[in-house]
Amino acid sequence: MNAPLITIGILSWNRLHYLKATLESARICLQYPNIEWIISDNESEEPGLRDYVQSCDWAQHKIFKKQTHAEAMNQIVAMAKGEYLIIWPEDVQFTGKGDWLTDLVEILDKHRQLGSIGLDFQRKCTLIERFKTPWFKTRHLALQEFKRFGFQFRRRTTLSSSRGVKVRTCGFTMPGICGSGIPSLTRTDVWRKLGPWKTTKSVGANLIDSSLGAEDDMVSRFFDQGEPLQMAYMVKSVAADILTDPTGCKAKVRGNRRYGVYLPPPEETVYYRIQDVASIPEPLDDFPISFMEGVEPIGFKIPTDVNGDRLKSSINSAVVSDI
Repeated sequence: MNAPLITIGILSWNRLHYLKATLESARICLQYPNIEWIISDNESEEPGLRDYVQSCDWAQHKIFKKQTHAEAMNQIVAMAKGEYLIIWPEDVQFTGKGDWLTDLVEILDKHRQLGSIGLDFQRKCTLIERFKTPWFKTRHLALQEFKRFGFQFRRRTTLSSSRGVKVRTCGFTMPGICGSGIPSLTRTDVWRKLGPWKTTKSVGANLIDSSLGAEDDMVSRFFDQGEPLQMAYMVKSVAADILTDPTGCKAKVRGNRRYGVYLPPPEETVYYRIQDVASIPEPLDDFPISFMEGVEPIGFKIPTDVNGDRLKSSINSAVVSDI
């Protein structure tokens, strides 16, 4: 099949270690022949970051502009020439090598009921909630689903490409699009139909929500428009959150401050081992592989909870440093 253009928009702000790991891993992992690159940097002040972005001569578009997360995403959507769009933060490293984007494009083209496909590994507890919880334990969600979509009730299922790459849909347990836009693959016209992310700050927006309420607004807009799109996740995911803080979060930037422990990769340019997706064994029952099963850190350990699942926190406000 032809290779439709895919636009990849990278969001960057004062996290050079993360940005390098993300872009260097992308160059290794993404073996797709037709990509438009947009790197949008929020006028970072971290030494060396702008020079690094300028050195990425393979990227067609480099934006250095002071703007909010939502404004940067809106600019990427407006600029994108690709039929498909990946909006990607600089704190998620690619881990899966191969031409899997060709398979995802085939799946999205064939199954128009799909909205966004999530590309990153999830915690096991999250996967159980989204893919294995019986409907009768989420009656309130099922009732809302019938009220919204009636007989177009969204059911969980597995969809495959002709080469066997699989995605698992979330059914009624999730909105049909990734409200934050990241890190997912979506048809560009889906975002343009839903309209731009809200760029005005919501009442009560806090340190945790970098979108300042834009994500919640996009989810509400999805349900209001009435089209029963489904969110899906790759059964064998290809990317992972970069976790450098012992509480299980990423170091995050808010204003002129960085919150959480921010460290470079201990041994190499990347934080996690890169592997060929085709070599990963197929999981049982098409249940997506979890973070702790699929991610191999290089030179450090992922923090875990009492169940051995990846520890997760939104932000570590106890560790603060000026940029």
